[in-house]
Amino acid sequence: MQMKWTRTNSVRIFVSGWVVSIFAVVFANIAVEAFPHTRGLGFFSDLRYALITPLCFLSAILSAFLYEILVSRYERAKRIFATILFIFAGMILLLLSLIGPPGLALASGFAVMIVTIFMAFLIPKFAERKEIPLSFLRIVGIVLLSLIEVVAWFGAVSSERMNQQNVQAVGFEIPRGMFDVDHKYIDLPSGARIHYVDEGKGETILFLHGNPAWSFQWRDLILGLRNSYRCVTLDYPGFGFSEGSAGFGFTPREQSLVVEEFINQLELRNITLVMQDWGGPIGLGFAGRHPELVRQVVLGSTWAWQTPTGTPRGRFSQIAGGPIGEFVQMNFNGFARLGITNGIVRKLPPEVLDTYVRPFRPLSRRGIAAFYPGQITSATEYFAEVENGLSKLTDKQALIFWALQDAGFPHEDLIRFQKTFSKNKTIEFPDANHFFFEDTAEEMISEIREFMEGGK
Repeated sequence: MQMKWTRTNSVRIFVSGWVVSIFAVVFANIAVEAFPHTRGLGFFSDLRYALITPLCFLSAILSAFLYEILVSRYERAKRIFATILFIFAGMILLLLSLIGPPGLALASGFAVMIVTIFMAFLIPKFAERKEIPLSFLRIVGIVLLSLIEVVAWFGAVSSERMNQQNVQAVGFEIPRGMFDVDHKYIDLPSGARIHYVDEGKGETILFLHGNPAWSFQWRDLILGLRNSYRCVTLDYPGFGFSEGSAGFGFTPREQSLVVEEFINQLELRNITLVMQDWGGPIGLGFAGRHPELVRQVVLGSTWAWQTPTGTPRGRFSQIAGGPIGEFVQMNFNGFARLGITNGIVRKLPPEVLDTYVRPFRPLSRRGIAAFYPGQITSATEYFAEVENGLSKLTDKQALIFWALQDAGFPHEDLIRFQKTFSKNKTIEFPDANHFFFEDTAEEMISEIREFMEGGK
């Protein structure tokens, strides 16, 4: 029997497809995250929320209308409908394997098949509304979930508003009034292209940044110290404006070796290392391998040993370095923005916050911020090396800055550093958080000056 295409029927079909699409979006994203891959680095931007959501919506609406056409013409409409959906899914995967980047078809296959099975089962159910009456609470829940998905979609699209420029050079102009330095590049023998800053003359201070950040985080300290010292900082490959070589894995050990290579190329000697967050294990790894090149160390809210999963830092690693963290970072650039805004007590000017986050905004550059939280508990062998290397540094003087509001680095970490570096001066910042240098720059500059002079 031919179906009558009335306005009522069309609205009913549309609503049934819309309801199915809401749940399809959820299952599709879960399937994408569940497929085994390297968090952040192995995520295909083609599978991001901003694309999956409209595709699920469009597919569900078209499938609902297709099912109604089949029901009006064939007795075995459900079977035919399911067959058509699976054929279409196979064609999509074949097309992705032919024209998509290597691995995309395999990575998307699980999600495509899950959504296909889901639609093949639920489209007929929702199309026949009388068989599954919806209560008021279910209707409210469906509407709320739909609104959340729509708002999230606009947020995902908004996070991609930046024109994705070539980041092998300075990808955007940093106003001189914000960071008055010359931006330089060096091609290392390994193939990495490193963006760095080298300002001033005198004894060398090498600043090593954390995550999610880049060399920009040290701007105030560099501007305050360059009149007396040679202040050098770099972006690790994948961060800021630096690029890794072909096949580079972006692991902490590899980053530490890049730092070593960079130091050798610039012939830096008698170095004072200033390290925060990941700068600690990356810099101390180098220092343990070449203690003869390091004069002294400045440590701030960092660590140099393995992290159990039951600790606050370990739990952070499991969450931020897992599916939730990757979803937030890859789809909304959320970890980078939240990490910076929550780690600074004062409110940054909008243009400064935008400069902090901007290198992570291009889709091809977001993954590194999602990758590194997981390395806190995954890079166990490297952390064992770093900890073993500390025994070669015990004669070095240390200036330790400790932000008491940073839950990721408890007092126990501070005590371990104090025991390692017996010749230390420790300054605690009761009201500072992860990016403590944003709130305490003037005091830090004064203390570092005194520390540099005291070591002579």
